[in-house]
Amino acid sequence: MAVKTKAERIWALYKGDEFIALGTIAEIAEQTSKRFDTLLWMTQDSYKKRPDKGNKMQLYEVEDDE
Repeated sequence: MAVKTKAERIWALYKGDEFIALGTIAEIAEQTSKRFDTLLWMTQDSYKKRPDKGNKMQLYEVEDDE
């Protein structure tokens, strides 16, 4: 099985506990008007280590059953 890039994987976007969108990073960018680069940065450790003041957006990878 080929390894998918982050851009090809399925992600779920949340703001706090609120579900925002589901899809690839490009699909989420289209649904939310967020920049592709911004969403891709949200998958990096440098973003994940930033403090959360209760309303931080987070991308979670959705497991692929293939």
